[in-house]
Amino acid sequence: MSPRIDRRAPSKLGSNLQKDAEPTQARTPTATTSSVKYQTQRNADAFQGAAPRGRAQVAFGNTVAALNTNAVTAQALTPEQEASAEQAQVDATNRQDPSYLTNWLKAHPDPAQQAAFMDRFFQRYGPAAGQLLDKASEEELPVLSAALDAAYRSGAVTLDELTAAVGSHGAGSLSGETHETLAKIIAGTGNPELITAYAQRELEIMTASNSADPARAVAIATALAGLPPDKLQEFLKNNPDALGHVLKNINDPIIGGGTEALGKLLDAASAIQPATPESIKLFMDSIGHLGDNPESRAAAARFFTQHADAILAAASDASGSIGSAGAGKLSEFFTRTLFTEPSFEGQEAFHSFITSKLGDMQAQLEAEAHANPPSQDAQRLARSMGSLVGAIEGGFLLSVEELNKRNEAVEGMAGLIFKLKDLLPTSSIPGLGQLQNLTIDQIQNWVTEALKKNPDDPQDAIPFHQLFGESISNPALRSVYDSARLTSLENRELGLNN
Repeated sequence: MSPRIDRRAPSKLGSNLQKDAEPTQARTPTATTSSVKYQTQRNADAFQGAAPRGRAQVAFGNTVAALNTNAVTAQALTPEQEASAEQAQVDATNRQDPSYLTNWLKAHPDPAQQAAFMDRFFQRYGPAAGQLLDKASEEELPVLSAALDAAYRSGAVTLDELTAAVGSHGAGSLSGETHETLAKIIAGTGNPELITAYAQRELEIMTASNSADPARAVAIATALAGLPPDKLQEFLKNNPDALGHVLKNINDPIIGGGTEALGKLLDAASAIQPATPESIKLFMDSIGHLGDNPESRAAAARFFTQHADAILAAASDASGSIGSAGAGKLSEFFTRTLFTEPSFEGQEAFHSFITSKLGDMQAQLEAEAHANPPSQDAQRLARSMGSLVGAIEGGFLLSVEELNKRNEAVEGMAGLIFKLKDLLPTSSIPGLGQLQNLTIDQIQNWVTEALKKNPDDPQDAIPFHQLFGESISNPALRSVYDSARLTSLENRELGLNN
């Protein structure tokens, strides 16, 4: 959760409660537009399986306990329970401290009683309920998620009440305020209806205000990361423009830049198997918003590792060449994942994956070393490999030229080259002879110095592409590879602003 810099005084809403309120009864949800849209099949298939809960556990580092999916019926609280519930809610609101709520819930673990408690809370406090829940600590989230899920499945809390608790524009979205904790509570339920309704309400407010609202962007991404893969795919397909609004604000330097929200969302999208046009679009659109955030970059690297073939296919035309827009975006992706500090968890494994992927492509081309002419499939593979190498070199150039990260880029490219020693042990570097005739330290020192002296011309300073090009025995395939690589490298800029 991002640090708060809001200075507003705590609310005193609790002091306005009627002390003689009748015990809360479970209510039948009203058939409003939102409830008709999302509250179908309540207590039915969507909430009986374990998959949604398991997805929530993965998305949030297993901090959310598996929730009870049995049907819940909210029960009237006894006078003593009602009095203690009222006192807990008054104390929580007056002191702006959600621990009074979670302490009551821990003392009353019966889901039916918890449903009645949450029913009472949302009914009486409305928007203030959401603002208070957003102040919860990480340790309190599982308790609140479980209680909210039970309340919704019982019908005690409706989607109308949930969405009413989402602050309107300017409420909880300025000066460092964030909805991220409330979004974590919603996501922790693993309940697709709750998550979807919440995310759409935040989107509705964001788009209606027509202004930058990074707090909502972070909240929306955080909530959507709690959806199981099939429901996330459904959301992406049904809301094709939604994530564009989210991504453009998610790396706000005050709120979004340091969050894990985009990384969580990319990991959730990566679980969509096989990859879909919608999940790949989310990945491609996210590239320009990765920034230096280690969590976002790590998640993007994991997505590419799992879906490299689908990404390359989606970015390629019928001939196998990656278009200029795709090459530009992939160049920026490699800038962020190969040539930008700080390092992230799994970066070395990602480096190894990239070199292994290129080595596998080169090995497949050798199956047609003597074919004349080579098959169309082999030519497509050669174009794809050339385009990929060009995008990697373009990522190096972007890091050096536009981001002024020469030393980081040099070290990253040198490190990448020397992961190839086990894949291509007999490849030659022009002017230096066979790799095995020199020590790796000697070659690495030479490449590092060459890059520092001439970083703007990698085709001369870096023999990276030649390590692969010269090992393609078939001259026709080598020519196809070289042409695709050069086109990808030269046209990388065209995709960087899309």
